[in-house]
Amino acid sequence: GDLLAVLVVSGVEEGIGAVAFGREILGRLHEEYYGDLTGSAFEKLGEAVGKVGRENEGLEIVAASLSGRVLYLAIYGQGRVVLKRGDKLGIVLQGEGQMQKGSGILEAGDWVLLGSGHFFQAVGIGVMKAALESNSPEEAVESLAPIVLGRNNMADAAVILALVKKEPPSLVGSVPQFEERESEVEVKSKRDNFLEKILDKIKLPQRKSFFVRRADLEKRKKTLFIIALTLLALLAIALGFGLKQRAAEKKQNKVKNLIGLAEEKFNQGKKAYSVDPGEGKTFIAEAKQLIEEGLVLKKNSQELVLLKEQIEKFSSDLGVETAIAEVPVFMDLSLITDGASGVSLSLLDKDLSILDTDKKKIYLLNTEKKSHVVLEFSENSGKFMTAFAGKILVFGEKGINEVDTKNKGVSLEISKDEEWKEIVGFSSFNGNLYLLDKGASDIWRYLASGEGYGTRKSWFSGTPPDLSGSVSMAIDSSVWILEKDKISKFTLSKPEDFSLTKMPEGFVDPVKIYTSVDDQNLYVLDKGRGKIYVIAKNGEFKASYVWEGIKEASDLVAIESINKIFLLSGTKIYEIGIK
Repeated sequence: GDLLAVLVVSGVEEGIGAVAFGREILGRLHEEYYGDLTGSAFEKLGEAVGKVGRENEGLEIVAASLSGRVLYLAIYGQGRVVLKRGDKLGIVLQGEGQMQKGSGILEAGDWVLLGSGHFFQAVGIGVMKAALESNSPEEAVESLAPIVLGRNNMADAAVILALVKKEPPSLVGSVPQFEERESEVEVKSKRDNFLEKILDKIKLPQRKSFFVRRADLEKRKKTLFIIALTLLALLAIALGFGLKQRAAEKKQNKVKNLIGLAEEKFNQGKKAYSVDPGEGKTFIAEAKQLIEEGLVLKKNSQELVLLKEQIEKFSSDLGVETAIAEVPVFMDLSLITDGASGVSLSLLDKDLSILDTDKKKIYLLNTEKKSHVVLEFSENSGKFMTAFAGKILVFGEKGINEVDTKNKGVSLEISKDEEWKEIVGFSSFNGNLYLLDKGASDIWRYLASGEGYGTRKSWFSGTPPDLSGSVSMAIDSSVWILEKDKISKFTLSKPEDFSLTKMPEGFVDPVKIYTSVDDQNLYVLDKGRGKIYVIAKNGEFKASYVWEGIKEASDLVAIESINKIFLLSGTKIYEIGIK
């Protein structure tokens, strides 16, 4: 008889390979069923389905063989056969993991559905019954297809619709007409009894029993039987994988377009960055967004991954800007002294030293334990502070005072000098003191000598450079002068070639530069932009941290050994992690 089958394969990569595998399984089923003509069609169908199913792990087979008016059924795995007769619809055979078989006689107007387990999970009995009311396979497909196509992961949802008609449609061709005669039938197996009970429950018309085996198979007469065969949209071994393949091709084309656009934006960004860093960063950000969209569609795309790595490398060479929504408070100074507020910040070993001119105090705050010590300071005019070797030096209106952190004594070490014009920076190195005098366009050095300091001398050996635009100073072994639009470097009292590179933008209102012999980078506090810039000592921009609160800050200290920046802003000290 004619063989119909629904296959669901698993463990096979989607695409052409899956289609070929499905065809191979169908070939094996055909070979096993038609290869040996001995035995009944019912027995051969069961043997063929069982053997092919056992040979292939994870295979689901729902098969039917039509011989005259008799339909033989076999299910391996999870699947169902559903019959609609008149206005009644019910399950006549259901797979339960093991081999299931049955057979019966068809009548004109019967609908038979052979489907995978996933199909019947997606399509309910009520929906199915409504779709079959038209008695048109084409209309039934139009009703059922959107239900399947509208869901995800339906590649293994497959069904065959078979309609028994009195007259053959022209598209199928004529089927020889033959006589129909009365014949006796008898139940041959427990399976037949089981199916008969199912049919009784759904109250099919009482013309003839449906699922029985006829004893006189040789005397069976042919009947008019036309099957309109339709594979629903996602038939696992054919249409389903075909649609999947087309969807994959469409996805691949979209990925290629995204790659092309990302490459274009990347190239535009590289060209623009040397002229306008802001515009270059915009192009780079757009390229990154396009790559992320592509990776959503195809996460293992080697082209996208490679392009992403190239952009990340380029971006890392340019430096990274980090926007910070909220910066943690390291210490609220009011917890140390009520109404405390800092004006200057310095580092003494592992302690932050904070100058509070209003309270005439200096607070030592441990960066590890947050323990603190309060030192009394008689002056209320302090402006700048530096610290080393257990001593804290404060520059104020009367000169430079020294605070001994051990005995807590305060002494005036350097009296106010009439030659001082406009001091904007105060630092120390190797025990010596340095004053940046913007008004005099010079750096005054005071050498440590015995218990005190020597007289004022210009640090420059010749004519000092123009320092009238200077705003801050830091010393490691070189002297770094921060100006509004640049940083100048001096070593051994002579200027060195130094320029800022790869900066995303210029400074707006820079107020402080910080570094030390232990640090690899320079740190610039720009209140105008609300940013802290991290710049390598070769002038290359490395990173920036953006936070609105930076606009209110007055001083900063960086400790690279613990990857932290401490920011002084009035009554609070904030902590920013260095990435």
